[in-house]
Amino acid sequence: MWVWNTSELIASTSARTSFLEHAKGLGLTDAYLFIRAAEYSSQDDGLTTLLGAMRKIGVRAWGVEGWRGYFSDGVGPAELYAAVDALVGYNDRHDLKFAGFHSDIEPHDGQGAGENRFVNGIAQSQLTQTQLSSRDEILTEWLGIHEALLAKTTAAGIEYGAAIASWVDDYYGEPVQATFRGVRKPLLEHLFAVVPQYVVMSYSTSPSKVVNVVQGELRSASGARRVMFGLETHAGPGANISYADTPGKNKRSQVLSDLKTIEGHLAVNPSYLGWSIHDWEGWRQLPD
Repeated sequence: MWVWNTSELIASTSARTSFLEHAKGLGLTDAYLFIRAAEYSSQDDGLTTLLGAMRKIGVRAWGVEGWRGYFSDGVGPAELYAAVDALVGYNDRHDLKFAGFHSDIEPHDGQGAGENRFVNGIAQSQLTQTQLSSRDEILTEWLGIHEALLAKTTAAGIEYGAAIASWVDDYYGEPVQATFRGVRKPLLEHLFAVVPQYVVMSYSTSPSKVVNVVQGELRSASGARRVMFGLETHAGPGANISYADTPGKNKRSQVLSDLKTIEGHLAVNPSYLGWSIHDWEGWRQLPD
């Protein structure tokens, strides 16, 4: 489960207790905690308390950071890299450590940051040469960021994973291609080389559609248990995308029922690792 309001869990005992109760009830194994680089030091004691409470119920903590602006047409990835370095520094100071780092940085245009480099809404074969060069550049940059994050986490002996958009292997009917380290091939293949824990953002409240979306990643994952799928519970993305926005689906019991249905179809695949819920704030606001 993604947790974007980590500071609230640190500051409020009641908020932390509520999260832990839900985490235990859901059987969570891992939580992605949004923490900015400076907070690994400024919130050191609070993080220690939170990680200790999570450990008692069997939930591993990951740091998470991400924003479209971390590409070079925005502010660049320096703060993203600083977050990993700060997490590693925290682990060096404590016996109770973060299990890994999770990135949530996607190259398609939006979030009010960056230029129109990906060129949304157009299949690769329909791009002009200038548009194709632009898309290639940002995809190559994206892969380089993942490679750098993987190198940092590997050196520190922790895990690395990332939220990945569902369009990678089917963008307007075509797989996206990318060039990295001088090799041009499907983007999905490049990503699997630099993202060990691959979380597909399914953006659907339809179990059958989620299964269809994730099957391509599962087939390409070469048997390693590395592919997860995410469901959206935060209000705002829209009907049929988020459970919070979808009439008849906007309750926790429906999310749990759909998780069970989807997992029933995917769990037989040796590449399947599990599910994740986006996010804690959305989940807690859904009625039972």
